[in-house]
Amino acid sequence: MSDSSGKSDTKEIVDEHRPLTSEETFRVVSESGQEELRRPAFSLMWSGLAAGLALGFSVVTEAVMIGHLPKDAAWTPLVADMGYTVGFVLVVLGRLQLFTENTITPVLSICKHPTRSNFAALGRNWSIVLSANLAGAFLFAAFAMLTPAISPEAKTGILELGRHVAHDGFMVTVVKGIGAGFLIAALVWVLANTESSKFFVVFVVTYVIALCGFAHVIAGTMEISALILAGQLGISAAIFGFIVPALIGNIIGGTVLFGFISYAQVSREL
Repeated sequence: MSDSSGKSDTKEIVDEHRPLTSEETFRVVSESGQEELRRPAFSLMWSGLAAGLALGFSVVTEAVMIGHLPKDAAWTPLVADMGYTVGFVLVVLGRLQLFTENTITPVLSICKHPTRSNFAALGRNWSIVLSANLAGAFLFAAFAMLTPAISPEAKTGILELGRHVAHDGFMVTVVKGIGAGFLIAALVWVLANTESSKFFVVFVVTYVIALCGFAHVIAGTMEISALILAGQLGISAAIFGFIVPALIGNIIGGTVLFGFISYAQVSREL
């Protein structure tokens, strides 16, 4: 009897400390997606707005760090890009609604249950969260550029960051958006299997996005909005030169590539 009890206790300890299998990770993420699809529109809107505002701190922190580092040093971008992670840490660990996270969480749920009502719920989720994220990013840009909240040097840094993403061209931005979308989706997948090192995981993944210059539609919108407010970029050029191609790339990277691949690897088990 005691031997059986000991084996049972040992198994529980092993199960508690072993990593989740791919199937278990899929179930965790897809169940989270089901919860997101059922959330009230009011909650999605305010959470998405908060996420757009919070992500603005990624741009501001990076711009401030650039202003305090040597202009011509080869290592300056390596240090300044660490600032880009700040907003993502706030959003991800704060469980706020970020559109690029939603390119995988509710999508995996739909892969498992591809019903008409679920597709309608996904469209509702995406439209509300994306609109709220973009509005939050624009509001933060207005706060940063039109008030004395940050220094003139930091404002100059924000505009410089915006110029880097504004003139890449449609196809280049789409491709760069694929990289960011894939990495954010991978971040969601990894976090489902992570307990004690979530900050480190968020930091590393979003730091890579900054280092590679990948296009994230929400963070980039804050930079682009700053250019609009400074009169250095037209609204049409901002929408069709960055926001639309970055959005397309993020969806391709997060949903088409990582999301469908994640489902394919466990579809037989499911």
